[in-house]
Amino acid sequence: MSGYRRVAVIGLGVMGGSFARALTASEAGPEVRGWSPDAEERHAALFSGAVVSAPKDWREAVRDADLVVLATPLRSACRLISDLADDPAPQDATIMDVSSLKAPIVRAAEAAGVSHRFVGAHPMAGSEASGFFASRPDLFSGSLVWIVADSEAQAHTDRVEALWSALGAEPERTTTASHDRLMSLVSHLPQLTANGLAAVLNGSGITPRDLGPGGKDMTRLAASNPVMWEGLLDEAHPDLVHGLRALAEHLADIADRLEGGDVASVVSKMKTTRNWTSE
Repeated sequence: MSGYRRVAVIGLGVMGGSFARALTASEAGPEVRGWSPDAEERHAALFSGAVVSAPKDWREAVRDADLVVLATPLRSACRLISDLADDPAPQDATIMDVSSLKAPIVRAAEAAGVSHRFVGAHPMAGSEASGFFASRPDLFSGSLVWIVADSEAQAHTDRVEALWSALGAEPERTTTASHDRLMSLVSHLPQLTANGLAAVLNGSGITPRDLGPGGKDMTRLAASNPVMWEGLLDEAHPDLVHGLRALAEHLADIADRLEGGDVASVVSKMKTTRNWTSE
């Protein structure tokens, strides 16, 4: 698959675990090693056959790998970039991450001197659940995968794109700035919106059991792992704050109109947003 013979997946949660499973489920797939700070995840990945080895030390997992996949939270991925530059993996190995923000990891790759072999990838797939047990081999099938890379990493980028295509995904190149602005609105804003709604419901004495399908859909993301989000929010794109304030303004406007009995204008707004969803 794209010439990769040994792949090391660092982080065996939903994203990393699914990537490892997808590779090992592929015909003539590469040898896959994995690592997680959680011993239970390492054992589960090994027992399931997703990896051929899952050593305690991540350095052992990346030794001799020609592709190293960083599927850890953003802060950890940025630290690992620097550590990888110092030794354990071969100096020509491709380094790829799957974070939903690219500016911090791109800066880390530049500071470590590995931009020429670093490729940022972000599959538009995932789950509010966490851990290896929530992973599955078909998670990326049919998914758009954003690709961000330095112009000097052309050969590595081509191989990474070919690998994602082989897994049934649809890679598409973009810039760091465009990617991060888009994610602030289509990923990070919905996440915090779900958290806000869940907080309101919780404060009103509502439990998840009280929710119908619509309520469950709207609050599903509130179950996401806060640890994963901490680093992303620390590096939040400015448009995330702008989006939150714009959302608050729309909701305040709706509340004012309902309070004033202007149902017709609220329905008009609903018609406009309904038309948007069908575009």
